[in-house]
Amino acid sequence: METVVINAKTKSEAALLLSLAKKMGLTGKTLTRSQVEDWEFAQKIDKGMKSESVSRSDVMKALGK
Repeated sequence: METVVINAKTKSEAALLLSLAKKMGLTGKTLTRSQVEDWEFAQKIDKGMKSESVSRSDVMKALGK
C-alpha cells in the first residue's frame, strides 16, 4: 500500500479529490489540522532519532517553546 498526501486549498477541492479517488476504487479521508500537526511532529521525531544526541534547546525549539 502506498499513501499520498495532497494539500487542497479549499473544502471543495478536497471533496473533488476524494470523489475522484472513490471513483477510481481508492480510499481517502480528510485530516484535521491537529492530525496533520501530529504527523509532522512524528516525522521530526523520526528524523531526530537518526542523530546521536540532541540539545535541550533544540528540543524546546522543535516544541515551539
